[in-house]
Amino acid sequence: MSFLPILQFKHWIFRISEYLRLQILGILCLLLVIGYCFESENMILHRATLILITISIIHHIIIILPYIRKSNKSFSSPENKVIILSVNVLQKNQNYKKLIDIIEEMNPDILLTMETNQKWENELSKVESLFSYNYKIPKENRYGMHLYTKLDVKECKEHYLISEEHPSIEIRMADKENNEFIFWGIHPPPPSPGEKPTSKQKDAELMKLAKLIRKNQYSTIVVGDFNNVSWSKSSKMFSKLSNLKDARVRRGIYGTFPAQYWFLRFPVDLLFHSAPIIITNLKTLPAFGSDHLPILAEFFINKSSSLPKNNLDPKFKEEVNTIIEEGKEAAVEEND
Repeated sequence: MSFLPILQFKHWIFRISEYLRLQILGILCLLLVIGYCFESENMILHRATLILITISIIHHIIIILPYIRKSNKSFSSPENKVIILSVNVLQKNQNYKKLIDIIEEMNPDILLTMETNQKWENELSKVESLFSYNYKIPKENRYGMHLYTKLDVKECKEHYLISEEHPSIEIRMADKENNEFIFWGIHPPPPSPGEKPTSKQKDAELMKLAKLIRKNQYSTIVVGDFNNVSWSKSSKMFSKLSNLKDARVRRGIYGTFPAQYWFLRFPVDLLFHSAPIIITNLKTLPAFGSDHLPILAEFFINKSSSLPKNNLDPKFKEEVNTIIEEGKEAAVEEND
């Protein structure tokens, strides 16, 4: 399980251990301790097993280490700070009041909700007065999406990047100092027994989005249920292609799913941002009945910072295009 993700097969059986690296690391550490506490008649096999376990532990630590909190560096809160609240509500969850209480307490400038259907939309109408603009995509397939904001909206678009089942929202807005930026809300499908058999559609949606972001000239922030962990190959490819930073790097892991079991949590509700966007706070909020924890972020735009552009080698571009084509084919096959 430690090394299955290296094979890069798309089926969920090979991808699931990528999500569970923290849990596998914990089990391996326990096995290593047990291995040293007991002796075996076959010492060669015993020692070889302990060596393999140690190698696996080092492998996981190298992957996870960049996301461990390095310092408690704090930022002063500028007047133009923006607060984002992103939450996958779990469509069947009926604890509407708990989420409404969280929204009223956090008072975000941007609220993104996922898995919101018509019933959730009706309940969230109780907080609409807190915002000056909203964009609603209610769906009954667990991929509905709603966005509410207090900021000045310049333009808003609804996208279906790979499949007609999975919407994304692109909105160009300005902060309190009239610094324009683009906000993306996304929710690609996960590879799992109950969803998609492979990660092809998810990976393709992320690559398609990264290509769109790379073309724009605005600071950009992408938030949502990525159904992807920060340390996966596709997350790193997304970051490289889009020129966006993962907000969790050197800040903390902040597992968000599954909310019910803290020892199984891993980070799938992610946030990526351009260099001029400075994240001053990132944290998870208490559970409210969903299988995801809400995630809250604060940021401001540093006007003196520029948008860097990295160069992409032809092999990387070819790999990205292949991923997108495979995702499109998978979506067509599923519809057929």
